[in-house]
Amino acid sequence: MKKLGITVFFLALVGLAIFGLQCSSREMPYDLIIKGGHVINGAGNPWFKADIAIKGDKIVAIGRLDESLAKKVINAEGLMVTPGFIDVHTHCDRGISRIPTADNYLLQGVTTVVGGNCGGHPFPLAELFKKLEETGISLNFACLIGHNTIRRQVMGYKMEAPTPEEMAEMKRLIDQEMKAGAVGFSTGLAYLPGIYSTTEELVELASAVAPYGGIYASHIRDQGDKITEAIEEAITVGERNGIPVLISHIKLAKDSVWGELERITRPVEAARRRGVEVFLDQYPYTATSSGFTSSFPSWAFEGGRDKFKERLADPTQYQKIKDFIIARRLTSARGRDKLETIYIAYCKKFPQYEGKNLKQILQLKGQKPTIEAAADLIIDIEKNGGAQGVFFQMDEKDVEALMRLPYLMHASDGGIQQRGRGVPHPRNYGTFPRVIARYVREKHILRLEEAIRKMTSLPAQMYRLTGRGLIAVGMYADLTIFDPEKFEDKATFAQPHQYSQGLEYVIVNGTVVVEHNRHTGKKPGRILYGPGKTKEES
Repeated sequence: MKKLGITVFFLALVGLAIFGLQCSSREMPYDLIIKGGHVINGAGNPWFKADIAIKGDKIVAIGRLDESLAKKVINAEGLMVTPGFIDVHTHCDRGISRIPTADNYLLQGVTTVVGGNCGGHPFPLAELFKKLEETGISLNFACLIGHNTIRRQVMGYKMEAPTPEEMAEMKRLIDQEMKAGAVGFSTGLAYLPGIYSTTEELVELASAVAPYGGIYASHIRDQGDKITEAIEEAITVGERNGIPVLISHIKLAKDSVWGELERITRPVEAARRRGVEVFLDQYPYTATSSGFTSSFPSWAFEGGRDKFKERLADPTQYQKIKDFIIARRLTSARGRDKLETIYIAYCKKFPQYEGKNLKQILQLKGQKPTIEAAADLIIDIEKNGGAQGVFFQMDEKDVEALMRLPYLMHASDGGIQQRGRGVPHPRNYGTFPRVIARYVREKHILRLEEAIRKMTSLPAQMYRLTGRGLIAVGMYADLTIFDPEKFEDKATFAQPHQYSQGLEYVIVNGTVVVEHNRHTGKKPGRILYGPGKTKEES
């Protein structure tokens, strides 16, 4: 009898445990519910009010949901809930292994970045991917193959066209990188050594990414008087290989062509009518940022930096280089003082130059601020290791007009930043909130829903990022939640190391990474491998 009592008691405990588990399963089917937000699904449609449920890394329900069914509830009343922003043009590949939390991107609402732009990437990619898989990252990361990197590996700084053997080796390396997981091929045709390449070389090399469904992203050769021809070259590379084309950080970057948008829209829209997928990306500022090598004639660097210094020692060649810099970088068709429009963002050799324009630096050195002296200064900076510059080259009206194009995406052209280091372009901290605060809320250039489309579903569509870029059941739970009246950039050219305000939450693969505008330190991000790797593994 005693045994029977113990058995009954034991069975009762088991029954209660099973019942409890069933109740727990029934009562808590979701990990997270976002309650009562204004949902912008990313497709360009008007917002609607709904709750969103997340289980694991996916969105599993949208509608009116009982908050008691989730382990955690976010009250999103009065807030906008959008897909996480996708930045298609970054240089995050340079710093993401050093700062895997990517604070300056997540605190803009960005959940996915694409690196390897403008012709440069860490080689070989497999090593970077392996390191990131081991250490973890806070956002999703995809990467392109850089043409400059590949050409430098095989040909160094030679100006010549590649031999058949060199071409074959470059294509082999591109194939290797696509199989490692790259999403496409990028060029930086204003930089070394890509500036030495021909259109035929680019067409041939891009053929190596075509079998994998990669894209061609190009920092084109010219963004001024010859921008139309430069765009047409990029279109040729994509069209002849049957792959999408992305024109990087589109702009009219010379005051002689300000206002002439048809130089851009005419070739792009003609190609789209022919069935070529052509897209543009843009950062919402009137200043560019890059090194100074593109200010020099391409022949100046042939053979590498030692040869460059040898040429500077020759008075005749020095003068030719100087004349080129004056014509290309320091001359204005509108009478602007170019010495006041060029700032130094970061300079290892001369940190005292950081945050100052060329005129201020020359005055600091006790020199008269002339164009001649400014050209000498640029040469001296490059001779001593170079610098990152900020160049005010664009007109605000052009920025606004380009932003309206339906095939244009918002992007930063920035990188992972160590807070307080140098005086970088504010786009590194403010691109996405700036679009919403300045161009949606203040200037009414775009509807909010259209701006979000250009940050989410359009980039996902172009890069074939399956399962991302939209709020829908079954999609990955990459979400950004912000106050529509307060979300804005705080970074300025004078004080760029400032995070945005009005950002409430960022969720990456179902995990809260930003809460009330503060990084949680979590690393749920993933490598978004291209089809070359996924095909190899399947």
